[in-house]
Amino acid sequence: MKNLTLIIITFFLVQNTNARTESCKVLLEKISGIYTGKCQNGLANGNGKSIGQDTYIGIFKDGLPDGKGKYLFKNGDVFQGYWKNGHKDGKGKFEYTLNGTKQTLTGYWKEDEYVGVTEPDISYRVTSVSGISDYKVKKNESASDTINEINFSIKSAFTDFVPQDLKIEKSSGQIIQSGKKFGIIKYFCPLHCEISYTILSGETRKQCRFIVDILEKGNYIITLTND
Repeated sequence: MKNLTLIIITFFLVQNTNARTESCKVLLEKISGIYTGKCQNGLANGNGKSIGQDTYIGIFKDGLPDGKGKYLFKNGDVFQGYWKNGHKDGKGKFEYTLNGTKQTLTGYWKEDEYVGVTEPDISYRVTSVSGISDYKVKKNESASDTINEINFSIKSAFTDFVPQDLKIEKSSGQIIQSGKKFGIIKYFCPLHCEISYTILSGETRKQCRFIVDILEKGNYIITLTND
């Protein structure tokens, strides 16, 4: 008798779960079919899996892939990365087959279009900082679009100084200096720049290094603080 009761309860739980799943819609046609996962207001919301012509496993928002997820195409291709409103949007990896050879494409997508290895909508990227207590990078939006110039200042005890062993490595442009400030002019994007020097810290000299990539042309002010 107990076993029969357990079977009946399990049956109704399964039926209720299926009913909730069936009433939860996925709005992207190619993956619309069998959905299992979280639901809100009749739409897929949160973590879930939807199987249709293609398959998507990941985060949904209002019935569409939105967030991190894995998309499996019916031809065997796979995209793993970020989505927005049902479109590939953000960092991702696309594994596909071309002429019988497996290929991998990594980088960034915007509204389903591959835009390259550089993240869109950002003007610079600081990739390494060591020995420097603080830094600021500011793009001068009021400067003319024709001016490609980066102005650096290194501060110690709240005043500008130029280290004697200052070393600047750059991928393009010309180095200029005016008093205790220096910079790079006439550069091309993307610009890769590495600044290294030492400062006296107590009785020893501390190695300092700052690496930045300028991704969008313009006028920048970069301040490195060693206090």
